[in-house]
Amino acid sequence: MKEYKKGLHKKQEENQRIIDSYDYLGKAASPTDCTGLIPSAPRSDDEIEAYEDLYPFLPPSKSTPRI
Repeated sequence: MKEYKKGLHKKQEENQRIIDSYDYLGKAASPTDCTGLIPSAPRSDDEIEAYEDLYPFLPPSKSTPRI
């Protein structure tokens, strides 16, 4: 019984790790969040960064594996 609980706990930890790795929606913005935050197109990367500092709206960057 003790081994079963130990295996179950390990499985639950692994499941949580998988869920957390897919939790890219944690910072997702809905259509009603901060409406009007960016009234016009940003003119520079610095301006985009400033908006991102106020409210994280960009999708997470995905690193590409080296070949």
